Amino acid sequence: MLNEFRQDPVSGEWVLFSTARAKKPHPKNEERFYQSKEECVFEAERMSQQETPIAVYNNGKLVDVLSPDWTTIVIPNKFPVLKKGTCGPINYTGPFTVADGSGFHELVVTRDHEKSFAQFNDIETSEIIQVYRDRYNSISKDGCGEYISIFHNHGRLAGASVYHNHSQIISMPMVPTSIAQHMNGAREYFNRTGKRIHESLLDWEMSEDKRIVYQDEYFVALCPYASRAPYEIKIFPKNPSANFGDITDVEIPFLAKVMNMVLKKLSSALDDVDYAFFIHTAPPKKEGLQGYDLYQWHLEIMPRLSIDAGLELGTNVLINSVDPDEAAKVLRNI
Repeated sequence: MLNEFRQDPVSGEWVLFSTARAKKPHPKNEERFYQSKEECVFEAERMSQQETPIAVYNNGKLVDVLSPDWTTIVIPNKFPVLKKGTCGPINYTGPFTVADGSGFHELVVTRDHEKSFAQFNDIETSEIIQVYRDRYNSISKDGCGEYISIFHNHGRLAGASVYHNHSQIISMPMVPTSIAQHMNGAREYFNRTGKRIHESLLDWEMSEDKRIVYQDEYFVALCPYASRAPYEIKIFPKNPSANFGDITDVEIPFLAKVMNMVLKKLSSALDDVDYAFFIHTAPPKKEGLQGYDLYQWHLEIMPRLSIDAGLELGTNVLINSVDPDEAAKVLRNI
């Protein structure tokens, strides 16, 4: 039985590991989330071509028009959380800091209605990562793009409202507090030790060799020592790089292979579990950010097996009922 607190050295977040709680009943998503093509908003838009795409890809190539054989498209979100427009200045209302809700909210939609990441091959996932990078670098040039979030929700418990496979890209006129905290953590660690925190983490994890799920010459996938959720997986580049937009054409197919492998393993181990994945990256602009190059971009996969309750919401201390050593062992053996 594992029963201890662990603190993430980058974010400063505490996680309480209590593997005895694995016996506690958890809410289950009894009905598998599914929508037919007839119910799908993306299929309806594709058939009517009502939505003008921002970008169209055909087997890894950016093309000018929406041809019948497109494979991935980028479209505006019909219900954006941000409005288009020029970012205004930061304002103050009483004790509060206020900024206009301006920015981009785009959807990256893949062609096949029935396939998700666990069924994609490496070529298909490589194209999606290429789209992520291209849109990231394009949005980075906008005045509102102080931070760009790229994420994917799979299943109802992860927040997906549309079954058809899609990811979201949102730009913000400020750097989120959690990202700033992560960068501060990386800088403080360097000031204290003279080493980059993510390099130290990877060196330690690989020397321990308990939580590694898979690695190749460019990437390593692992269940973190201070995993915030059961079966959480982080995928790190082995080459130091703060900004996701700098991922190279050589690295993209290797990241695709690792993503496909671990998502297939998760799907098999946890019966097509709902999950979210997101890319943690330094902001696209270095100006005014001390220690920018001390950060390391990475991809995080968070299975949704439980619901945060009073302790988590009241203290921000998360509870994990699965030892990450055991989670990694299960995934390696699939």
